[in-house]
Amino acid sequence: MKIIKNISSSHSLLVASALVMVLILGACKDEDEINVGPPTIERVRNTDPSSADSSFTSATLGSTLAILGNNLLGTQEVYLNDYPLGVNTAYVTNNTVIVTVGDSVPTVATDPNVPNTLRLVNKAGEALMEFTTLPPAPQITQVKNQYVKAGDELTLLGRYFFFVDTVYFPGEDAFVTSGIETNSTGSSLTVKVPDNLDFSDGQMIRVVTQSGGSATNRNTQIYAEKGMVADFDTNGALEYPDNWGWGLSGDMIRPSQPGVASLEGSFAGMNQAFPANWGWNNDKVLNLRNNSGVQIFPTGEGYEPSTPAASFDIRFEVAINTTASIEGLQMQVWFPDVNGNELSYNIPMSDFVKATDGSWYTMSLNMSRLTNGSTRLNTYADFLAGTFIDQGINTKQLRLVVINSTSNDIPAVLGIDNIRVVRAVN
Repeated sequence: MKIIKNISSSHSLLVASALVMVLILGACKDEDEINVGPPTIERVRNTDPSSADSSFTSATLGSTLAILGNNLLGTQEVYLNDYPLGVNTAYVTNNTVIVTVGDSVPTVATDPNVPNTLRLVNKAGEALMEFTTLPPAPQITQVKNQYVKAGDELTLLGRYFFFVDTVYFPGEDAFVTSGIETNSTGSSLTVKVPDNLDFSDGQMIRVVTQSGGSATNRNTQIYAEKGMVADFDTNGALEYPDNWGWGLSGDMIRPSQPGVASLEGSFAGMNQAFPANWGWNNDKVLNLRNNSGVQIFPTGEGYEPSTPAASFDIRFEVAINTTASIEGLQMQVWFPDVNGNELSYNIPMSDFVKATDGSWYTMSLNMSRLTNGSTRLNTYADFLAGTFIDQGINTKQLRLVVINSTSNDIPAVLGIDNIRVVRAVN
């Protein structure tokens, strides 16, 4: 009886296995029956259900596409410009294939000889249609020098500056459509600032290409002629003891320094080997101060005291001429609040200064980042109230100090200009 039971169990396993094989073969047969011929592509659209009736023959990198057609079940691969996109079978039906256009797909921006085709392949054949792959909409990550005026050359840094149609400036008719220069990688754009700027219309730069327009944010502002604290030419609100200038000893306020030409008029210069390991000397300190307590910071429209401190940036231009690495070189912004707390923040120079050839870059610090432990500025009123008590005198003060955190001195000529407080646009 025991032997018969074992035979019976083995027989049951064989039957069960056979049934599984039949089901598998049946499923394969059903799929083959659906794919009776080669695939065909009727149209391509995006995956938004509200655009179900749309179709297009081009898309940008990063797009998700819905390919519509027949005999698409069993799709093995989808190619854009002969580059495989990869197919997830969970997103394949007999009439739809959903794929994502990755950043590695070649485009007409980087290779003018791409075939501009979309190709879908399954076991029965392939389908081909003309389809153009474009770079994404442009992205502005940095306005190299925000202190520009009509006729100046402006450089934007970012991504996807390909097929540029127009660069828009503040003002109703302030835009440029010609003379726009971009590099081969689409990471830099240079254009001449038009004559008819109008900052009542805003402060933003915007780039429009065949792929769309760039977003606007606090990184795309240019100087709107408001908020200047020190331009080293015309500002007369600051007073300094002992004829110590702007906090720099020696004749360092002038229109040029070795390898650094001025943006406009004079600027604060530093020419030295910046001492290693946070070393100190007075010639690397720029100290804006008024010993009589006169307000040196901007007030009025746009500078309402109740505005959150996070809505303001402290900005200034910096130029560096050196053959040494500036990694480890920092600009410390220091400010005393009304309670005697010394608030500060160190900005890595290399975050903004991309070339040490003496050209000017705008550096920016959000006011809310000035801290001392957990103490920070909450509103603009806190900034206006800031006072430093120096030998019993109430002093309005803002200090910039060049810091070298590395173990070696860094020889460099460094210029600073146009220190200002800007109402930043998020």
